[in-house]
Amino acid sequence: MMPRKLVGVMGSGLIGTDPYAENAWSGSSRFFFGECGRQGMLHRAFGVEAPPARRIPLMLRNFSPDRSLWRQKFYLDTGYYRLLSRLIGSSLQGADHECDVLQIGGIYHLRPLLRPTTRLFSYHDANLAQAIHSPHFPRNISKRRVQRAFDYERRVYDDIDMIFTMSDYLRGMFIEHFGVEPARVTTIGAGINLTSLPELPTAKRYDTQRLLFIGADFERKGGVQLLQAFKQVRAVHPAAELTIVGPRQLTIPAQYSAGVVYLGFLSKTNTEQMRRFREVLEGASLFVLPSLYEPFGIAPLEAMAHGIPAVLTDDWAFPEMVAPGRTGALVPAGNVQALAEQLIGLLRDPDGLRSMGAAGRALVEEKFTWSAVVRRLRKELTSTDQPNR
Repeated sequence: MMPRKLVGVMGSGLIGTDPYAENAWSGSSRFFFGECGRQGMLHRAFGVEAPPARRIPLMLRNFSPDRSLWRQKFYLDTGYYRLLSRLIGSSLQGADHECDVLQIGGIYHLRPLLRPTTRLFSYHDANLAQAIHSPHFPRNISKRRVQRAFDYERRVYDDIDMIFTMSDYLRGMFIEHFGVEPARVTTIGAGINLTSLPELPTAKRYDTQRLLFIGADFERKGGVQLLQAFKQVRAVHPAAELTIVGPRQLTIPAQYSAGVVYLGFLSKTNTEQMRRFREVLEGASLFVLPSLYEPFGIAPLEAMAHGIPAVLTDDWAFPEMVAPGRTGALVPAGNVQALAEQLIGLLRDPDGLRSMGAAGRALVEEKFTWSAVVRRLRKELTSTDQPNR
């Protein structure tokens, strides 16, 4: 039985306003909604943003001379959430009301704006509880502001028929911190943001000692610690290279620059940049992302799809991607010495890297493609085809 078609909704400057934009929701929404369309589940998807005349006053009331703090305060403003919710409600068209609604994230309270017969779902790579419990969450935001945003999210989740998550770790956060009944939150996973699984080189080399980092937010994703660890790696493996992809601007201190290649941001919609991106992936023998905080993390899965074992932080969803010794290694967040020791040891064993790369590729094929994610979504929607309220 095919469930009712979905209307996908999203919005805000935080995750993006065009579901099919390259950078919306860290690049995942266009692949997710595109696959929903291919599998016949999607009526349409759209996004919203508050017009300047209504957004700017909200921004001003959250002003801080610290631009990072200003941004965080604005994106915790429940007045902004309510405004986005109303804009989504007013953007629904006649035929949309014959469908069910799936929202990305938890900052829209749509239940009061929908017909009683409309089922409401949400899909998440993170929630506020996960962010609060991370070491990267700013500590100079008032507890009252955070609690207000937390209480708002709780009300949103109370009114959602089924919550879908990218990871079991996140599922646990919904159950433990928001009190969501376990039967109402299900892990469907996430897929790699590539149009198809890449063909692996017939003679991919793992003795090149080429490390690869991919991440736009260099500091949050542990880039500083990686540079420090890589200096130790070079002392043992002087031919080792580290390629950094993602940050649009980055200054590498001279004491850490030896062997480091900085390529900046490479767009997947630009033919030449995508060609360069593939070359980097094909040439890498080890992927490294020692994040200090990571809601989910698609980049390691993309690397694993190219047969590259991964070294990740031993927290959040990463242990669901990497089995130490089988598909890569896990290290404590922020521990430069542990990271350096893992990298040094792994680079000594090209045959081990080859074996882990093959296992990682097999895992992605089985579990982490968008077609597999949407099939799991359809199965869940079909099994819960009666409204909960």
